[in-house]
Amino acid sequence: MQGVVDMGQVSSDREMTAVWFGRLGFLFGIWLFLSVSAPEVVFRTFFHALILPLTAYLALQRRDLVDLKEPFIAVFVLFCTYMSVSTWFVGNGPVKDDWQASRWGVEAAFGMLAFRLWMSSIVRYRKVWGYVFLCAALLGSLAGLATLPLPEFGGLRTSGLGMLEHPIQGASIAIVLMAIGLFILLHRNEPIQPAEVFFAVLVIVATCVFVIMTKSRAPILTMCAYLTFFVFVLGARFRPHLTAFCVVFAGALIVVSVQSLVGFELLVEQLFKRGDAHRFDIWEAYASYPPESLWFGNGAGMDFKLMDASRQFLEPLGLDISHPHNIWLGVWAETGFIGVAFQLALLGLPALWAIKAPISPLVKMHLLALLALFVMLTFTDEYTLLISMHPIWLIGWLPLVFVWSWACSAHAGVKKHNRAGEAYVQ
Repeated sequence: MQGVVDMGQVSSDREMTAVWFGRLGFLFGIWLFLSVSAPEVVFRTFFHALILPLTAYLALQRRDLVDLKEPFIAVFVLFCTYMSVSTWFVGNGPVKDDWQASRWGVEAAFGMLAFRLWMSSIVRYRKVWGYVFLCAALLGSLAGLATLPLPEFGGLRTSGLGMLEHPIQGASIAIVLMAIGLFILLHRNEPIQPAEVFFAVLVIVATCVFVIMTKSRAPILTMCAYLTFFVFVLGARFRPHLTAFCVVFAGALIVVSVQSLVGFELLVEQLFKRGDAHRFDIWEAYASYPPESLWFGNGAGMDFKLMDASRQFLEPLGLDISHPHNIWLGVWAETGFIGVAFQLALLGLPALWAIKAPISPLVKMHLLALLALFVMLTFTDEYTLLISMHPIWLIGWLPLVFVWSWACSAHAGVKKHNRAGEAYVQ
């Protein structure tokens, strides 16, 4: 009788866990669509009013769902704590900026907890979330293209809505959403239907055209590199003639769309016209004028415009630059080598878990490709992972925690099947 009661309790706990994941996942699905289509005040308020309180409740009341000792989460929370505290000892900026940095650290910690719980929902309901990510990429891309001022677009750069309103960040987010959606579609352990193939091609075309129309060079190069790898993945999964048809069909639609919107000759001219956009000057400035403390940085609360790199190098050149435009230089300037070590750990842990995961080599390579997106998209833009709600949450957090969660799911699946005396293959 006791065994029956125990089994009933386990079943009840599993049902409640599924309910909580479902609730949080539903809220995140709405937030994701709002973040690519609504004003900042809408998706920011939605997250803080609904998702963060639910996350705090789960962290306090349902500790079986939140493992703060999980390596990735532990490192992230420690990084947030270090940033929030160290700024008061090494920073020379206004006190209000130190308070802001500390507040951002707390918000980032709870935000990442929410993302980790969200990822648990994604690996449970893969088919649904594959569609959600692809639809979000499609919605964001089409919304951006719909706002094109076609008669005079030739010399302009398009941008999207919500978090996609900046050309570089918008293009980067669209790429990440598309890439994760495609990953789930291919590796969810279910047959892919012809209608899904057509939908995936449509998403790829819309995303590519949107990214190209932003005229953001790093995202364009990153997208080309990822899609080249993705063609390799398709070739390994499907018959060659099907892969070739998808590539030719999608490529033709992209070429026709870009040519009709701006023309390749004008596009190439504009891409080269901006030169290096002062990136090399910016990087040289931060390399020539390192933070006051190499180990602890200048403090996350210190405005970049108050740092020596800006005052003594960039301003004399007439450059009004707000940040280093490289996430590694940014974290070094703010939090020193200790911060760089934390950030390396946040990249290395998902990579290591993916490599060690009991999954096929093709899936491992695809997971590492998602991490490569983070590295490439933040190499010429962004400056920190730890900040109040910001596009970096989708450009940086999303691929990092997604790869970590997918790899953890594979490891957990092996343990579960080993206890049952079964084989596990993914």
